[in-house]
This record gives sequence, C-alpha cells and structure tokens, in this order.
Amino acid sequence: MHEKLVSDAMTRPVRFVRPIDTLATAAGIMREHHLSGLPVLDVDGELCGIVSERDVVRELHRATGVGSPRGLLDLILEAPKGAVSPIEAARRRLQHATVEEAMTRKPVTVDADDTLEEAIRLFRQFSVNRLPVMEKGRLVGILTRQDAIIALAGEVRRSANLPTRLIPQAHPGRPRLVTTMK
Repeated sequence: MHEKLVSDAMTRPVRFVRPIDTLATAAGIMREHHLSGLPVLDVDGELCGIVSERDVVRELHRATGVGSPRGLLDLILEAPKGAVSPIEAARRRLQHATVEEAMTRKPVTVDADDTLEEAIRLFRQFSVNRLPVMEKGRLVGILTRQDAIIALAGEVRRSANLPTRLIPQAHPGRPRLVTTMK
C-alpha cells in the first residue's frame, strides 16, 4: 500500500466566504452545499480563518440565547408581549453579524503533499473536522475527516483486492464506497 497524500483525498474546488460576508450568507452556503464549515479568504485570496456551523450557533447563542436549553424553550413558549421573538432576534443577528465576528482565526492547515497520516494526526491533536489544504501559501482544497476515511477505506479495499460498488448517499456528490463480499 503506497502512502496516500492529502492531495489524493482533498475536495476541490473549495467554497469559501469573505470576512465581510454575513453569517446568513455563510450559513446559506453551508446548507445549500451540505458543508459544516468554510474557509475564510481575505480580499487578496489569503486564508485568514475558518467558520463552521458551530461558530454560527455559538454566535447566535451569545446574541440571543438560542442554542441553549433556555433559548429553545423561549422558541417554543411565547415571548413576552412587545418583545422581539428569539427567532426574529436570531434572524437579525445572522443578517447583521459578519463572518469575521464568528470565525476561528489562524486555522490549522495541512499541505497538499503531506500524508493522510499527518492530516489525521492534526485532526486528532487540534480536535478539528476540516483542514484547509495549502500549496505554496495558497488555498487549493479542503480535507474533511470524511474525505480522509473514504480515501483510506479505498486504499485498504484496493490492497486487499476487494470488489466495491458505489451507492448513493444522503449528500449528493459524495458517493459511499461499499465493499461487497462473495
């Protein structure tokens, strides 16, 4: 089995946002493309952060309480008369807060020519779910934990000479490898 490189497993092209984009824009891109996070590029195309669904929820919680058990109850129960509903407060926050306010600065990255073994070490060491992939200081892809698992599973299958087939998955564009046994 040859050593798999990050470039063999990464996803490209990369969807991204700018620091000045609203959280509503970022959340919409994540929802539309079934992503849980996005790299943040400045006007020069330099990676300056990463924003995830967790960052968006944390910002909503900080601003409105939504995301906590109490905030959830406020959504279910009627808000006091004359008060802005938690849903409306969350919507306003998403429309007015910028990605820069919620993003993680200086994200952990990996180089395109690093091994998947190194990427997995970084996933574990920093408890992250995605790694922006860099080449000569520029963003060229993104590697998720799922990408790494699929690549390694395919490598194991090939080395064991097991037949496989692709089956559809809940997220379009990301078929799953299934090993069939005779």
